[in-house]
Amino acid sequence: MSRSLALSLGTLGVGGVGLGAAGIHHFRKGDSASEVTFRTKYIKALISESDDATWTAKLGVLEKSSFTPKNAHLVKAKGEKDKGKLALKEGCMEIYSRPVDSVDDFNDFKNFCSFNNGDKIADGKELANAESDFSSHWDAFSKIPKEDLHFALREAYDIKGNSADASGWKAKMLEKCKEISSDIFDGSISNFDTFCVKNKSVAASSGGGRQ
Repeated sequence: MSRSLALSLGTLGVGGVGLGAAGIHHFRKGDSASEVTFRTKYIKALISESDDATWTAKLGVLEKSSFTPKNAHLVKAKGEKDKGKLALKEGCMEIYSRPVDSVDDFNDFKNFCSFNNGDKIADGKELANAESDFSSHWDAFSKIPKEDLHFALREAYDIKGNSADASGWKAKMLEKCKEISSDIFDGSISNFDTFCVKNKSVAASSGGGRQ
């Protein structure tokens, strides 16, 4: 790990649009990361140049985000409405070809240039958005061996108590499901699909869906 990367990691807080738990885990995997590009490491999360709907959606995320990208093309895309999508594509394609050891490139890739788990939720489904969405899951959740759960959900498992009404576990599930949804997509996560996703309400039935 380079000295500049180590210093940068020290300045990032927990949560927000920074690295988060998954990002820190990524950078702890070893010094060989500098030899691998985003295109080779995150092949399942790459957005095709021809996927216009997704680029439109990602541009919307960029325009609304309080996070300022570092890539020059993405900075241009954020402030240039007419040609924003083209600039976004150019910036992301540039990042795809770069080594994965840059914090700035990683954050730009994670936030604006890749599919996340939330993007891949199946048609007719949506991310759980209320504590009550987890009440019916307590029985199945409590019977799963802790080690079989996604690491982010284990905190909720530790406070699941003896019933669905146990204090705090639903709030923790809501928090952690949202966290997982923003992580870079690297294949389906069964725990996420089972416990963090619900049938889409009639009022929110348009848009979204697994790519």
